[in-house]
Amino acid sequence: RMAVGCLVELAFKVAAGEIKNGFAIIRPPGHHAEESTAMGFCFFNSVAISAKLLQQKLSVGRIL
Repeated sequence: RMAVGCLVELAFKVAAGEIKNGFAIIRPPGHHAEESTAMGFCFFNSVAISAKLLQQKLSVGRIL
């Protein structure tokens, strides 16, 4: 949860223009987690959660 929270915080600051860019070095990275299944050490897919929240809360349309 802390890893997801760190990435969400970073993503929102970049999207809001508070900072120019960022790079999250977090563990676990979340890349193994699926929508409804934890895998490896990843319980949540941090990037997917951050992207979805940006779309829902800030109406961000394009995410690379």
